[in-house]
Amino acid sequence: MKQAPLAAAVAFAALAGSAGTACAQAWSLEDAYIKGFGGATWPSDLDTMLFEDGEQIAAPSFDHDTGYTLGIAVGAAVTPNFAMELEYTYRKADFSVRDRAEGDQTDGDTSAQAFMVNALYMFDSMGPTGSIQPYLGAGIGAANVEKSAGGQDFEADGVFAYQLFGGVGYEVNPNMSLFAEGRWFQTESDRFEGPADENFDGEFETFDLLVGMRFAF
Repeated sequence: MKQAPLAAAVAFAALAGSAGTACAQAWSLEDAYIKGFGGATWPSDLDTMLFEDGEQIAAPSFDHDTGYTLGIAVGAAVTPNFAMELEYTYRKADFSVRDRAEGDQTDGDTSAQAFMVNALYMFDSMGPTGSIQPYLGAGIGAANVEKSAGGQDFEADGVFAYQLFGGVGYEVNPNMSLFAEGRWFQTESDRFEGPADENFDGEFETFDLLVGMRFAF
């Protein structure tokens, strides 16, 4: 996975660069849009080491269940094929965590808030009425991730995050469209700080299946 941050950054730069070239065109209110979306998320499991004051005290394994994602974004079409947007997403999923050394197990949940800047490429419209439009996108930003279990909270704030996504939109009318997409999201590995100087290192990675609505002004 060490190539993943580079791949996401390159994809984002390519999309953003193409969109940026077109920024010479003046934006108008007709270019702006807002969209909301939600769906299922599948966080990857995590094996790590728990430390207290620099000494290993446990070897937790986090086994996540299917969770949910909710999000909202505002953006603007730079050209008919390129758009830039600002996005906020919230993800939450339950997990069971087991100490690989002692065998103890408890339940908890992971929640994450992400603030992203996305670049999108929309393919030319398709279908008999031109109402179908596939698209690809990439984004970079920051995330705050929290894992809670056994009455203890462990947090990693301001972690670099990146994502790749693709989907298809369906134009209901000139101002409203529906869309469905698949999305891969990941943060860099970072330290989760907990109570009593306890901490562990880990990343947060998910795959999402989303549906949503976009409204153009």
